[in-house]
Amino acid sequence: MSEIINIAPERAILGESPVWSAAEGALYWVDISACRMHRAEIASRRVQSWDTPGFVGMIALRGRGGLIAALVDGVYAFDPGAESWQRLLALESDRPENRPNDGKCDAAGRLWLGTMNTEDPARPTGAFYRIDPDLTVSKIAGGLRVPNGLAWSPDDRTMYHTDTRAGMVRRHAFDPGTGRRGEGAPYFAFDRATTGVVDGAAMDSSGGYWAALYGGARVVRINSAGEIDREIPLPVSQPTMPAFGGPEMKTLFVTTASQKLDETALAAEPEAGGLLMLETEVSGHPVYPFGG
Repeated sequence: MSEIINIAPERAILGESPVWSAAEGALYWVDISACRMHRAEIASRRVQSWDTPGFVGMIALRGRGGLIAALVDGVYAFDPGAESWQRLLALESDRPENRPNDGKCDAAGRLWLGTMNTEDPARPTGAFYRIDPDLTVSKIAGGLRVPNGLAWSPDDRTMYHTDTRAGMVRRHAFDPGTGRRGEGAPYFAFDRATTGVVDGAAMDSSGGYWAALYGGARVVRINSAGEIDREIPLPVSQPTMPAFGGPEMKTLFVTTASQKLDETALAAEPEAGGLLMLETEVSGHPVYPFGG
């Protein structure tokens, strides 16, 4: 295994949503709890940071340039050059206790976005939405607690998703043309006490599902049979989400969290809250931009 390097400019409380921009040779990510967004150019290690106008649960590239970001009061477009924010749509205005959590775009440029209860993640007030490029919003599921682990197979015909509190990643048949998903079937079971819980995920080009095990101090690759076939131990207990990037898509980036760690734990985990980077022998499957 290659050396694990921390390239974060500051310790995140809750680092999340790493997104690779091949055009820029840079990685974007957020610190949800600190209302911060970062961009790191990998070749130069130059880092830019911005304050965000609220909790940003996830970000994605936008096809016409810049980023989209899910905030508590809706989905925004962000122009890094102008440092400007524009709200594209409101979301869950009737649910002030919720915030956006995990989200990604499918091959057709639709944004899939989950929400969760900010104050009590055990309460099932969250939901899962599909936002089309024309900004039409469809509620796909309700009664969720912590939607997470979103990814698609390389052929775009299988969606992976979990409610972290439910202890199971589910695999759904997916129609990339219509954006419809099937009911889903069990794929990978996890347990907070023994493995840690599945947080964010990424897909490699061979169909391997890479999951960050929050509380489990590692990232694992899960094969098509739902079995772990590779583990990468990390120097932090709370990895949150992996993402592939780099010139050959063989660099693995992992966001991490320092929340709820006391001084003793932080002394034992100096990289907690960092953005970890290491090289792998497999290439990642690219993520898609939002089409709106």
